[in-house]
Amino acid sequence: MGTGRRRTRVGVVWTGAVAVLIVSILFAPLIGVGWCSDADETGTSVCGSSQRSVLGFETNVWVWLGAVILVVIGTVTVARSTAKRLN
Repeated sequence: MGTGRRRTRVGVVWTGAVAVLIVSILFAPLIGVGWCSDADETGTSVCGSSQRSVLGFETNVWVWLGAVILVVIGTVTVARSTAKRLN
């Protein structure tokens, strides 16, 4: 493997790692939010909860995992096509 190919592959991997970090900041469910609405009548109170990312977006673990998987698939695809192009 030549130095140019190695640098290109390392660059693609670093770009993928930064993309995973950004996706994690946007979509990782780190903050739990809950609320309750009490009613006068018995049995009619309502409560709910949700999860939010660090930036306040409502999210869940499946959205985050899906986004991370898409970034990983994209990174692998770009790395493989770059390697084929440089050969």
